[in-house]
Amino acid sequence: MDFISNQKEQISEMLQSMGISKIDELWQDIPEDILLKVPEHDDGLSECEGIKKLQTIASKNTYQNYESYIGAGAYYHYVPSIVRSVIGKSGFLTAYTPYQAEASQGMLQTIYEFQTCISRLTGLEMANASLYDAASACGEALLMARRINRSRNKVLAPQNLHPNYQKVLKQYVEASNIELEFIPITADGKLDQEKFNELLDEDVAGLLLSYPNVFGGIEDIKPLFERAHEKGIVTVLCSSTPLVYGLYECAGKLGADIAVGDCQPLGIPLQLGGPYAGYLSCKRKFARQIPGRVVGRTQDRAKNEGFVLTLQTREQHIRREKATSNICSNQALYALASLVAMLWYGPVGLSKLALTNFQRTAYLKQHLLKLSKVHKINDDPNFNEFTVKLNKPMEKVLKHFRSHKIEPGFDLGFLNPQFKDHLLINVTEMKDIKALSRYLEVASTILS
Repeated sequence: MDFISNQKEQISEMLQSMGISKIDELWQDIPEDILLKVPEHDDGLSECEGIKKLQTIASKNTYQNYESYIGAGAYYHYVPSIVRSVIGKSGFLTAYTPYQAEASQGMLQTIYEFQTCISRLTGLEMANASLYDAASACGEALLMARRINRSRNKVLAPQNLHPNYQKVLKQYVEASNIELEFIPITADGKLDQEKFNELLDEDVAGLLLSYPNVFGGIEDIKPLFERAHEKGIVTVLCSSTPLVYGLYECAGKLGADIAVGDCQPLGIPLQLGGPYAGYLSCKRKFARQIPGRVVGRTQDRAKNEGFVLTLQTREQHIRREKATSNICSNQALYALASLVAMLWYGPVGLSKLALTNFQRTAYLKQHLLKLSKVHKINDDPNFNEFTVKLNKPMEKVLKHFRSHKIEPGFDLGFLNPQFKDHLLINVTEMKDIKALSRYLEVASTILS
């Protein structure tokens, strides 16, 4: 509680400069019945006494501490201590948004390094300085695809994309008078291949697919992108967790022209759903269509290295209505947090972290499916989370788990009635064998 009160001499000097005689004149227009009385000198507490009083009040706050297995786009991962240490430095922790090229070299360099890491992680040639989150990144990517294929006016996205992303996507493309169609899915949560082939017509500018999908499943994306490329369609791969590239093939190798997603699993805490940081990478030939800004590295005449804002594709002060995007900033602080986490783990560490997540998810899924009232929805491999169908009312299952201080997962029926009694379960490196065993023990008493 940093506070230094003004003394009488300071108050008098300020009042004199404002042309009033007493401080009460500042709020003379406020009704007296809502004004608090000015305390006497002896009414206040010292700093030490005030802090103790606040601590006493705060100690009365209580909350239910649950072991959570809810994922669905927001994941509980360990944030290395070095992340908080670096982003807490005053040079980075500032209210200033790096709009223009006069941003500090330190800030520009961190954005450049972030772009490099995202580019290497996704296997594409370049990346921008970050976007707001995965949902907005999906919208920006399909607008980008439409700009690349100007003669076409339709974009496709799957119904097994996160429902929140779908809603944001609709706002982005429909406001731009672009037709959006969602690819139907089958009862097991996978893309309907027949409908997929029917929708790939000559008017489709861009195709977005989810990896993993909202059910946690890893579908065979590569042949789908190959079919799209045969028809000249720009392909977009969305991943709500970039950790997937530590274990499975990267977006570039899968045939994506653009990769988008959320950096939250890398160094960003859950914090009630945001703010997070989105990422977008693409092939170099699409550089002029990329949204946001791109930081580049250059040299001056004396061969001194420097960093500059190479592209500012909004350029509201120049292009105005011709701007490629209305995003004028980026999530600089949280992009830095993700950068620090990526550098801390390194390529080998990220692969090990991804494998740990995969193994612990597989362990819980394998043992959970042994219970008589738990059924798998398909045979797809999973990453970080998986979906099961319960032969038991969801309300009773949730109530039972919560009585044991466990949130067992995310009720997908809440988002889509088609998936009533489908439970999406997330497991990360934060769940050790003790926690997983306790989950299975509680599950066995209601799902056996």
